[in-house]
Amino acid sequence: MAVNEVTAKTAEHRLQVKLGESEDCATFILGDQDHTLGNALRHVLMQTRGTEFCGYSIPHPSEPYVHLRLQTQDGTSAAEKLKAGLKELSVSCDHIEAAFDRAFDDFEKKQMDE
Repeated sequence: MAVNEVTAKTAEHRLQVKLGESEDCATFILGDQDHTLGNALRHVLMQTRGTEFCGYSIPHPSEPYVHLRLQTQDGTSAAEKLKAGLKELSVSCDHIEAAFDRAFDDFEKKQMDE
């Protein structure tokens, strides 16, 4: 291994849950993730009705974990809200991918016509 070669650590667990005082509050520790998922998921969850608080942190740059703190206020458990947020984010990503594919196909057709 070279002196400047860096190998990223992999997480021991894909998901850990640290429950708060009640079901509506929890910290989810997501393994092998970074700001990409953390910020997107935080944004989606904060736009969701019934979310009181959502924030994320990365404890240390060399650790492959995102800590996502979620508190709800509508009687929904934090775990249920997280699942709904992940589904919503997945739907949004699928929509963006489809729009990109259509735009790219249109671009290629225009290039062929020229």
